[in-house]
Amino acid sequence: MTAPISAEFLALQELLAGRYSIERELGRGGMGIVLLARDVALDRPVAIKLLPPHLATHLDERDRFLQEARTAAGLAHPNIVPIHLVEAHGDLVFFVMGFVDGETLRERVERAGPLPPRLAVKLLQEVAWALGAAHQRGVIHRDVKPDNIMIERATERAVVTDFGIALGSRAGKAESPGLVTGTARYMSPEQACGEPVDARSDLYSLGATFFYALTGRAPFEAGNAPAIITKHVYEIAPLVHALRPEVPAKLGAVVDRLLRKAPPERFQTADDLARVAGELRGRDFRAPPLLRAFVRNAQVSTLVLLASVLAGKGMGIIGAILIFQLVAVARRLLKDGYTFDDIRAALLAERQVQQEEAEVVKQRKWFRRLDSLWYRIWAGRAGRSFFWLAGWGLKATARAALPSIERTELVLGRSALSAYQALPDAERRQARDLPAVIERLETGAEALRARGDTGESLTEAVAALEHLRLALVKRQSGMGSPSDLTLVLERARAIGDHVDRRIAAAAEVQALLE
Repeated sequence: MTAPISAEFLALQELLAGRYSIERELGRGGMGIVLLARDVALDRPVAIKLLPPHLATHLDERDRFLQEARTAAGLAHPNIVPIHLVEAHGDLVFFVMGFVDGETLRERVERAGPLPPRLAVKLLQEVAWALGAAHQRGVIHRDVKPDNIMIERATERAVVTDFGIALGSRAGKAESPGLVTGTARYMSPEQACGEPVDARSDLYSLGATFFYALTGRAPFEAGNAPAIITKHVYEIAPLVHALRPEVPAKLGAVVDRLLRKAPPERFQTADDLARVAGELRGRDFRAPPLLRAFVRNAQVSTLVLLASVLAGKGMGIIGAILIFQLVAVARRLLKDGYTFDDIRAALLAERQVQQEEAEVVKQRKWFRRLDSLWYRIWAGRAGRSFFWLAGWGLKATARAALPSIERTELVLGRSALSAYQALPDAERRQARDLPAVIERLETGAEALRARGDTGESLTEAVAALEHLRLALVKRQSGMGSPSDLTLVLERARAIGDHVDRRIAAAAEVQALLE
């Protein structure tokens, strides 16, 4: 590890060694430093939000930070980031939350432009579900904005974060006359005026957020925050459809309604909004456009080819053209990162729609069976084989680096060895058995995990590796001394002895039981 390491990183890692292993800093802002870490016992990625130490000495800032954690910890919902732990130790005030592998809504729009309507309405429904759950618990978020909505990479699930200025049981009351909190570009008129806010204020902010998601700009822009707030209070928001005509009129109308100045004219609850968003998704939003195109082509092509074969004409030129077209679309899907399971899910969705339609028109059973033949072909082994052949020679789509899936002890051991190799020759000779100690601790930790022993012994083994890594990093940075490294190495040897004895004793007991 040669990259500069902050003092906050070192201090927090010393405190958490054995419980959480910090990998890197994800970002920092005025009210928090966010770090990617690994939960040692459960061996999963987590995010740690640390209050900057210079703010931890201010009682108001400290209380506000802890209030964020406590508020969010009381909200259990798939679309709200979970809080696992809240602690304060002197100037180290932090909480541990679930790690969302993805990007914020703002980052997505900045990277790829305004959202496709299909994705926008999906995210809108999921955020409405999250806010509905919070509102039912008497919690008003008060800072709904693109930066506080994460989009999970693998599933494109929306996850709401940052309840730092949320109101709990005081939801219907202003904190103090004239006090304005929130983000100007996405603030409701009543919040901007320092008036009491309720769930409808969050819905206005949600409307402003998805106005941005669909158009690439906030509903109101100006040179400073007071000017933006004035526009929120007095000016009518532009229509989504006027700025982006390709957005479906019904979806644009939903966002426009959320941006009404008077709270009674908006949706009254997040659950109402989620229901309407669900209706908007409908059939057109069951799968991405490219997937739907393949499903339609697959159905038509299968029926045409079957008819040609039954007529004794073989595949012919038309059949060859249809197959070529299907291969081209399939390769495009695979190149874009879709898998056969994605295609199969889209086929199932289309089949369910057709079954509903068949029941309404009282279609005969034999015709239903014939009409479903295409689905059974493409969703089965034949379809899987087709996509395997279609993907021949394609390179996997490049993706951003994910958190390591290796065991924490292996990651720490490799990092420590790298730092050891960077030491001057004289210092490496003084600690010549350090690589062997690292290997011993790694082996011991792996053996404990294999036995399901994730208790104190595993914590000690991983903590010893963590302290070795930190001691080596400090030497590289000129912050530690050779004697510090020697002391940490002696402790690591002792812990390695203890872990070895525990594993040996457990093996003897197991042998006797057998």
